[in-house]
Amino acid sequence: LKMLRSALLIYRLAPSNARFLSSSSKPFGFVYDERMLAHDCPYDSTMAEKPERMKLIYERLVQEKQLEKAVNIPARPATDEELALNHSLELVKELDELKTNEQCEEYCKDKEILWLGPRSMEAARVAAGGSIELVKANVEGRIGNGFAIVRPPGHHAYGKTPQGYCVFNNVAVAAKYAVEKLGLEKVAIVDFDIHPANGTLPSIQDDSRFHLTSFHAYHHGAFWPWEKEYDYDTKKEQLFFPLNGAMNTEVDYLSAFHHVLLPVLREWKPDMILISAGFDAGYCDVMLDMGQSVKAHGYGHMARQLAEIAPGRTIAFLEGGYFPHNYVESAHMMVKGLQNEPLPSVEYPALVQGPLRETILNSIHHHAAHWSCMQQKLQSVQQQQRRLGLADYTPSPRLFIGHGVRDYWEKVKEMRAVRTREWFPPLDAATTQASIEKIDAVKKAYDYSKPCPTPDESALLEQLVWDEKARADSYIKSAPASLCMYNEFYDFLAGKIPNMMICDMKIMAEKVGKKL
Repeated sequence: LKMLRSALLIYRLAPSNARFLSSSSKPFGFVYDERMLAHDCPYDSTMAEKPERMKLIYERLVQEKQLEKAVNIPARPATDEELALNHSLELVKELDELKTNEQCEEYCKDKEILWLGPRSMEAARVAAGGSIELVKANVEGRIGNGFAIVRPPGHHAYGKTPQGYCVFNNVAVAAKYAVEKLGLEKVAIVDFDIHPANGTLPSIQDDSRFHLTSFHAYHHGAFWPWEKEYDYDTKKEQLFFPLNGAMNTEVDYLSAFHHVLLPVLREWKPDMILISAGFDAGYCDVMLDMGQSVKAHGYGHMARQLAEIAPGRTIAFLEGGYFPHNYVESAHMMVKGLQNEPLPSVEYPALVQGPLRETILNSIHHHAAHWSCMQQKLQSVQQQQRRLGLADYTPSPRLFIGHGVRDYWEKVKEMRAVRTREWFPPLDAATTQASIEKIDAVKKAYDYSKPCPTPDESALLEQLVWDEKARADSYIKSAPASLCMYNEFYDFLAGKIPNMMICDMKIMAEKVGKKL
C-alpha cells in the first residue's frame, strides 16, 4: 500500500513523465505504408530522393528480422487541421490542386530543390499522418521506441515553404501534435542529416517546449542554405554543430554527443526525443569526400545514447540519405541501437578533428551562459588549458563566406526561373562500385566482441586541447571543401559552368530576354 501511494504521488507531481514509466519495456513500433511509394518524379529519372529509399530500408529490416516482434502502426493521411499545426492552409490548398505532371513542375519553378508529382500530396499526407500515429502510439503506451519509415522527408519544410525534397515537416508536425494534443511538456528533436534543419528551426524556434539539435555541413557559410543563423551561436533551445570540415567520422560525432549534446539534454529533461534521421552524412554517401564519413554502426550508437536519455520515448523519422548501400545499412544499425541490440564497437579518438573540435569548444563557450552543465564543462576546459601552459579558449571571430549566394537564389525564385531537373548528377558506375566495396569492407570489419565503454571525463577533456597545432588542423581541414563550394558559385557567375543546382544561365537569360 505504501508503494502504491508513492507511485500515485509521483504521477500527480510529474504527469508528463509518469505516463512513460514503463515505456522502455514496450515493443518497438514502426510505420510503413506503400502509399508513400506513389511520390515519384514523373519528369526527371535522376532524382536521388526516390521511392526505393523507404522500400529498401523496410525490406532490410524485414530480412534482419528486426520487425518480427515490432508493432506496425497503421498510417493514415493527416487532416488539414493536423497539417495546420505547422503549415499554412494556403499551402495545403495549393498542393491539393496539383493534378498533372505539368502543373507539378510549373509549381516548383519558384521553389528550392523541390519536385512534385500528381500523387505527391497523397504520400505527404500519409507521411505526416503516420508520424503522428507513431508518436500517439508511444504516448498511449502501445509501443516504446520506434521508426517512421516515411517519405517525402520533412525537415526543410515549414509554414508555406516546401523545399529541399520536403513537402510537410513530419517531425515538426508530430512534435507539435505531441504537445498540443497529447499533453507532453518538452520534446527534443535531434537532426543528424548532413543538411541543416532549416525547416524545423523556423517551425519551433520561438517555443520553449521544444529543443532542437542539428549536426550539419556549414563550411563557413559556403553550403546550402548560405545563412549565418546555422552557425553555433544559437538561442538556448537550439544546439547547432556547424561542420566546417569534411569527413568527420562517427566517433567525432559521438564525441560531440558526450561533450555537449547529452549533458544538455540530461539537464533539459525531455519527455520525448524525436530523431530526424538523415543518413546522407554517412560513409560513401553521394557527396563522397566533400561530405562526412559516419559509418553505419555510428548511427546505432548515436540512437542508443539518445534512447538512454529518453528510454522507450525515442522515435526516429526518415529524412535524407541517397546512396542505397549506405542508407540501408545505416538504418539497420540505427534500429539496432533503438532496440538495444548489440552493436559493433567504436573507439573514441585521442583528439577530435580540428574543425569539429573548434565547433565543440565554441558551443561549450557559447552555451555556458545557458546551461549549468556547459558552465562546468567550460571551467574544466579552461583549467586544462592553464595546466598545459596554454591560453584560455576564446572563439575566433566568425567567418562567413556565403555572401551573395542566398540573394542570388532568392532572385532566381522571384523570377520563377528555377531549374527543376537534374540538380545532382548520379554517380558513375566505377564510383558506385568503389563506394560499395568500401562500405562492404567496413561491414566485414565489424567487431562485436569488444566492450564500448564511454571514455572517462579526463580522456574526453584531452580530446579538446586547443593549441597552435589544433588551430592549424582546423584551418587546413576546413579549407578544401569550403573553397570548393565557394568557387562553384563564382565559377557559375563567371560562366565557367552552365548551372548550379536550381540556377541555370540559359533559363535566366530566357526569362530576362537577354544573355546574363
